[in-house]
Amino acid sequence: MAIFASRYERKLPIDDTQALSCEITTVEEVDGHTEYLLRVQRGPTSENSWNVLRRYNDFDKLDKCLRISGIELPLPRKRIFGNMRPEFVAERKQALQVYINAVLMNPILASSLPAKRFVDPESYSQSFHDHAVQNAMLCLRNDSAWALGATMGAIGWRLRKHYFKVTPKPPEKGSNKLVKSGSQTHQSKHFAAGSSSNGSGHSMDGGSYDPNAEMVAEWLEAGPDKFIEEKEMTGILKSLMGLQHQHIEPVILAGHTESGCLVIRKFHKHGTLKDVLCMATNPKNPFLSKYGNPKGRTALSMKQVATYGRQILEALIFLHSKGYAYGHLHSGNIVILDDCVKLLDIENQLLGVPAFYRPFFMQHSKIHTMETVDVYCFGHVLFEMTMGYPLQESVVRQITECPEALKCLLESILSKEACKTGLPTLEQLIGHRFFAQYASTGEAAAAGGANTEKPHFKLSLNAKELLKQAAIKTENRLRDEQKSVKNQKRIVRVQELMSSEEEKRKSKQKAKLEHKQSKLKQQGSLQTNNGRLSLAAATAATASSSTLAASGLNAADSFNRSDSTPEEPTLAALKSPPLTPAPPFGSIYQRDPPAGSASTSASGSVERQSSTPNMLAEDPEAPEGEGDGLTRSALLESICKFNRGSLRKVRSND
Repeated sequence: MAIFASRYERKLPIDDTQALSCEITTVEEVDGHTEYLLRVQRGPTSENSWNVLRRYNDFDKLDKCLRISGIELPLPRKRIFGNMRPEFVAERKQALQVYINAVLMNPILASSLPAKRFVDPESYSQSFHDHAVQNAMLCLRNDSAWALGATMGAIGWRLRKHYFKVTPKPPEKGSNKLVKSGSQTHQSKHFAAGSSSNGSGHSMDGGSYDPNAEMVAEWLEAGPDKFIEEKEMTGILKSLMGLQHQHIEPVILAGHTESGCLVIRKFHKHGTLKDVLCMATNPKNPFLSKYGNPKGRTALSMKQVATYGRQILEALIFLHSKGYAYGHLHSGNIVILDDCVKLLDIENQLLGVPAFYRPFFMQHSKIHTMETVDVYCFGHVLFEMTMGYPLQESVVRQITECPEALKCLLESILSKEACKTGLPTLEQLIGHRFFAQYASTGEAAAAGGANTEKPHFKLSLNAKELLKQAAIKTENRLRDEQKSVKNQKRIVRVQELMSSEEEKRKSKQKAKLEHKQSKLKQQGSLQTNNGRLSLAAATAATASSSTLAASGLNAADSFNRSDSTPEEPTLAALKSPPLTPAPPFGSIYQRDPPAGSASTSASGSVERQSSTPNMLAEDPEAPEGEGDGLTRSALLESICKFNRGSLRKVRSND
């Protein structure tokens, strides 16, 4: 028995309910075909991540496996020619990313085995079915009452749970008791007593064993929250076989190995509550085909919702009063027989498997005890019975089309405020006015049937202590994961804030740069216009300076001809007395004419003054305001460029 379990025990800590995310990071060309590198992450932290290489054919195979669900998925079409072009590969990469996101964001498709194997082949590549068959046969190897039959397929949502048909073996001659073996000693006694007690045995549904009833054997592997040792598991399973309650499905036989547990119970041909709500006609169909895209949905009446809800609460309160938490309430674990609710999979808590709604209550730190988990799951079941469809979020945003009392009850469990402040207790829920208005105690008791027996569930003090310690460890692990989720959300918010601040900073820098560039463009255009004006001014200034220089030379020549020799330098301007005030921009180097040279000075002054009005004159063709600027610029340049060397020293007759 340990030979088969030892190889497989390493995979048990994986929580199959943890969300998987996938990102196609790069594309590689290998041996003439394209391969896509997938970066896969389990849970909220990036530490638990890995890489997977997949081809387009792998995506196509996955899509064929998921078609049974009836959900349309956006898989890009296959292309034979031109499929290696870079632009086509880039487009296909984006399309495949959209496809894998659609698969992993759907809770039903994401929990399927093909999807798990696609993104995590290392953890899900082994054959779960073969492992289940081996362990189921080990549990029944010494039992002469039941024979293991054919498998019933993947009719449930758990990957590591398998269903088999079982048939009773004919009794051996000379003995009316079962052969006892290891962990099935009490079970054999229990079944023998029930079959010979004329309806008083509490292991049979309805009192007596119906040989025509269909039985099912359910093998379930242990999960990450299994904290009860193997030697203690046998005694608790014996107590579960002795449990009797009108709203809990009894266990006929239970056996266990190091890897998991095998339970035999009655199979209900009408299916579970989920089958009723999804209008599934055959509960033996695969899980994907039944619930992937149901053909129809139906809701229950207010009377049924109140009656079934009250019965569920009664069963939960009974289990918690005995120190045993249920923890796995959902519509797939509830069957209804003649308006009487019965809870299934009572053994799941012992095996430590994750709950169906664990991804939802992981997001709320106030849901961290076993009772609050049951209350929260009860809220989801109540919502699904009322609306006819499951709640796809962790909290309800708006509730319509239901009585005010039911709306108040749902909001006390599933609203955002309730999940932040705290949920009510089971006792508070069963005392809500909704159940008093729509389901009376007499109707609820009558729904249990005429052969209702007194509830019974006996656990030893040691077993209660073990269950208590296991519950504490489970709650601690839940709190740790909730803290991790909360921290990851905080990190994401900080990153978004930082990215937004970075975007704001970049936008500001970009705005500043654009403003600076526009300013530089304006300055450039102004400089260009000024350059054109300067060129025109320089041209005018050149002409003016040439005229002024010519007039100066003529005056100097006239002075030289009258009073000086040609060889002597002219420095009269430097030694002359200060100039008398003259009109602006007049002849700067003009001085008082000496005696005896009045005519010559007058002629020179006349020549110089004759040039000044020409320089200050406005151009009649120039626009208004432009001529003044041009004339002023030309005059300044002519003054600066005036050649002093052309002046000659003039001797006075004095």
